[in-house]
Amino acid sequence: MPIYRRIAPFLKFPPSPIRRGRDVRQSLTGWVRSGSGAEPRLSNNKIRRIPYPLRIPNDAWRITQYTMFNQNKNTEIAEEAHQNAEAAQLTQSATLSRINELSTRKASMGEVWRLAFPIIISMASMSLLGLVDTLFMRWVGPEAQAAVGIGSPSVFSICSIFLGMISGLTTFVSQYYGAKRMSECGRILWHVLFMAGIFGILSAFCLSPLVYWLLQLMGTNPDIFDGVYGYMNIRIYACPWTFISYALLSFLRGIGDMKTPALVSFFVVLINIPLTYIFTFGLGPIPAYGIQGAAIGTIIAQAFEMLMYLFTVIGKKNAELFSTRLFPKISWSVIKSFTLVSLPIGLSWAMEQFGWLIYGFYIGSLPKEQSAANAIVQVFMNIAWMPGLAISIAATTLVGQYLGAKNIASAEQSAKYSMYMSVACLVSLGILFFLCRFPIAYAFSDNTEVIQITANLFYFLVVYQVLDALGVTTAGALRGAGDTKYPMIIMLICIWGLMVPCVFIVDAFTDWQIYGAWAVSSLTVMLMGLLFFLRFRQGKWKSMTVK
Repeated sequence: MPIYRRIAPFLKFPPSPIRRGRDVRQSLTGWVRSGSGAEPRLSNNKIRRIPYPLRIPNDAWRITQYTMFNQNKNTEIAEEAHQNAEAAQLTQSATLSRINELSTRKASMGEVWRLAFPIIISMASMSLLGLVDTLFMRWVGPEAQAAVGIGSPSVFSICSIFLGMISGLTTFVSQYYGAKRMSECGRILWHVLFMAGIFGILSAFCLSPLVYWLLQLMGTNPDIFDGVYGYMNIRIYACPWTFISYALLSFLRGIGDMKTPALVSFFVVLINIPLTYIFTFGLGPIPAYGIQGAAIGTIIAQAFEMLMYLFTVIGKKNAELFSTRLFPKISWSVIKSFTLVSLPIGLSWAMEQFGWLIYGFYIGSLPKEQSAANAIVQVFMNIAWMPGLAISIAATTLVGQYLGAKNIASAEQSAKYSMYMSVACLVSLGILFFLCRFPIAYAFSDNTEVIQITANLFYFLVVYQVLDALGVTTAGALRGAGDTKYPMIIMLICIWGLMVPCVFIVDAFTDWQIYGAWAVSSLTVMLMGLLFFLRFRQGKWKSMTVK
């Protein structure tokens, strides 16, 4: 009798922790000696058959299979964890190598343009939100169009102080990023999100009476008063997620991610179009809300915008690099240091917005032909201003990152490149609009007086473009360094000490009307640009850093 037939009955197997049950027949390859007993020989985790059948106790076979399964599963889990760790390490190493380059890298125009171009796309997309509302109001009535035209910029003016403060997050994050203080980026983000939530809740519940008072102060036409008030009230209810969304946007700008906001803005416009249509004109069980429906569609689209930014910021990559999923304990010292830098930005935005709002009220009191011509030129002035503002935001990010990395030479050079590009863009667009002033005027109006006034106003537009470009860009560079108090003082002097009073003084002592207002505003813009540029040339910003 073969040896394996003799010893098989004497083999003993340990009791199985697995449930008992079936009697399994299995074939073995053979026996190998192991201590006092024997065990089946395994190859590639499978049991090879032999021509001699042998009844194996049920528990032994189950233990073998159970052990093999656990070993394979643990091996797979370990390999997957190892691969994920390697991928995360490669991603973090690539990011850290880029950050390490900041301390030795030379600035270039290419990096300015790579940051600025997505911002231009983002700003162009967001400007379409107001255009969509205005377009749909065409089928509601002229009163609705006028209400949206007044309500949308007025909401931004009211919220400008909070939005300006929140935008200061870009300064902190960019400098922390350059200094490789990665966890500090996530920590300051959560503090600003906490502040943005409080600002948003207070605005949503406390600004409604202010809206009513402001519209009365403006002398709003009674025919559109209710429409403007209803539109603005609904838009203000979205302040909590609007402010949070802007904080997340400022964080992404601080780390140099400008592509994500461009994509998000594009999708928000696509979402806003059907929502505005549905709530304005009704669909199925949803009734037609008219002008208030335009506001409802816009605030829902803004909620989707906040969610898209939030999922990006707390995503796996940003969570590993910046600890964005760790909610820190709120520190009042951090909030205080942030407020000292960001509050002047908020006050600057508020003073600028309300100053231009009063300027708009004066323009609205002029004859309708002059107001119409101003509206036409204002459209092209905003188009020319958009690339300048985008380059300014890019300058804020680059100056902050280079200063954080202690690379002052590249910080200064990136600001200079930003100025060159901004001047080139704005002057080119100004000259183009000036050369096409009559075709533009004829395209927008068939009134002879409106056409002539429009063509004349383009002279002012082309004259102040150089200093306006310098002012916008250097203000962004100063903001990236944390120099925010001096720009606030400049804004206070130029807007409220010069432009607002001088517009009414010129109107009282001359009959220049629209030309006098444009002359005063052009001189104001040129003076601000010159003062910002001189502040930059002083170089005090080079020694400034945020805590």
